[in-house]
Amino acid sequence: MKKVNNLPTISGANTRKPEEVKNLEALKTSGIAFATYGMREGDVVEFPDSLNDVQAFQQPVRAGSTAQQTLIVVKKNDKVTYLSMGTLRKQDVNREYTCDFTREMGEMNNDYDRINALVGKRIKATGSKKIQAQAFDRLTGERIEGQTVDQTVPVIEWD
Repeated sequence: MKKVNNLPTISGANTRKPEEVKNLEALKTSGIAFATYGMREGDVVEFPDSLNDVQAFQQPVRAGSTAQQTLIVVKKNDKVTYLSMGTLRKQDVNREYTCDFTREMGEMNNDYDRINALVGKRIKATGSKKIQAQAFDRLTGERIEGQTVDQTVPVIEWD
């Protein structure tokens, strides 16, 4: 996959302005687990051919937040879209990775290393599973101690 012109609008861009990452090395200090663009069972994601083809953006996780998620341009099911890097290192409330792939990605130091491992490759969501995840206040983003939420997450494998 080469660089793409005429990118789709990033969800939430009006209140959480995304910024293009001009130098991917800046992602060596990035890597939160927040995810807005994820995967579902059956999805196939194709990553850019090389680091030179990667188009990345950082976007606040909520209005007024300094925490930034990393989004990269990918082809999902042959359509150009974004993928939140955080979806690739998902953990449950007990900090257990949701599959072998998320463990592999989670053990990397940062989003730059993850992108480096993914360029030129494809992954597939081969299944899904239910997990308990930490609950957060949707307005403030603050953790709600002692509360969890049910989530269905993909089981991801190399394709």
